[in-house]
Amino acid sequence: MAKSQAALEFLATYVWAFIIIATTLGALYYFGIFDFGKYLPQKCMFPSQLKCLDFSLKPGEVRIKLANNLGENIRVTQAQITNDANPPISCTPISSFDWGQATEKDLIFASCTGGAYIAGERVDLKVSLSYYAVNTPSQPIHTVTGKINGRVTSS
Repeated sequence: MAKSQAALEFLATYVWAFIIIATTLGALYYFGIFDFGKYLPQKCMFPSQLKCLDFSLKPGEVRIKLANNLGENIRVTQAQITNDANPPISCTPISSFDWGQATEKDLIFASCTGGAYIAGERVDLKVSLSYYAVNTPSQPIHTVTGKINGRVTSS
């Protein structure tokens, strides 16, 4: 009887220790200590023709600052943003605009909904710009695609 009692007390002691450790880990997880996504860098990647200078992700809005490194004036005919969520993100389309060479432009996608675009969450967005060179006679349309990876700020 003494051996079984000693074994039971031994197990009971370690069960309490296990419960305390599990509760501590659960509390740390609840308060976001193990959310390593918030420590990852935010990225904006575009081809060298259109250099990404800065971006911000706010609830309902995506702002991107791009530089035209094409060496010629262009007319952007279409700018759209999407992601792989179901349903994908949907923003108000940007109307066509002229863009001078070696200048910067702020693209603002407003009224964004869907696409798991939630404040405090990380998102992966694909930005597609279709353009043509203003001084080219046949004006063939080119498409450039960039990616944005970042956290949606709360304000």
